[in-house]
Amino acid sequence: VHSRGKALAKDVDFEKIARRTPGFTGADLQNLMNEAAILAARRDLKEISKDEISDALERIIAGPEKKNAVVSDEKKKLVAYHEAGHALVGALMPEYDPVAKISIIPRGQAGGLTFFAPSEERLESGLYSRSYLENQMAVALGGSYNYTMPTSEGSVVAEEVIFGRENVTTGASNDFMQVSRVARQMVERFGFSKKIGQVAIGGPGGNPFLGQQMSTQKDYSMATADVVDAEVRELVERAYTRATQIITTHIDILHKLAQLLIEKETVDGEEFLSLFIDGKAELFVAQ
Repeated sequence: VHSRGKALAKDVDFEKIARRTPGFTGADLQNLMNEAAILAARRDLKEISKDEISDALERIIAGPEKKNAVVSDEKKKLVAYHEAGHALVGALMPEYDPVAKISIIPRGQAGGLTFFAPSEERLESGLYSRSYLENQMAVALGGSYNYTMPTSEGSVVAEEVIFGRENVTTGASNDFMQVSRVARQMVERFGFSKKIGQVAIGGPGGNPFLGQQMSTQKDYSMATADVVDAEVRELVERAYTRATQIITTHIDILHKLAQLLIEKETVDGEEFLSLFIDGKAELFVAQ
């Protein structure tokens, strides 16, 4: 409906577009196709191809490309491993969202982005299982977290494994905040703590999946606060261990993906999947 009156190339796949745009309203889709049409016109094209639609989607979500940005080879390598680590962990976590695209082209405040295709049913219902949230934390620690709409930059495990613990950068700070928010919500609000039990404690906070800050108001004792902090730390450490295990076990795939990103700057979901098949990667199984 929203592409009516626009000349489309044969490589445009509406099913793939739908997977990358869960939660988009009719107005959002109309805006997407208009942006794609503008990009096609600027490129002197007679038809809108999948590249224009993909670029338009990324522009809407993460901001315009920084075309004049000067990126050193060292930073390009760092960002490539950031995104490769993130995508690697996400792809090997069971029941997690599939990787749609990986890019190391700077956009907005991000040096690189990994796009996942989240379940529309999950987004609409707002229901997240404990295993999904634990996987999400591992993905965030494995590399820079980007869920499709919320975006952030940074890497933890990939940086440590490739560049050494002493060379981890401040870009990982967003990941730490993301993981801490989710873990604390699991303990305080979602009843995912054996020690706290199926009760909600603490004041209401923002939605951690949208990157909002939680309230700092507490309605429990210092003793309970110590238990909460310990439970949060345990969740984060478990996610860190999982991410480390995946990356070290599949280090060859990490290197190949990072090199591919350095050469091409973008890798789509299909190319990424073929890399995993060739590398005989196996899904992570929690012990």
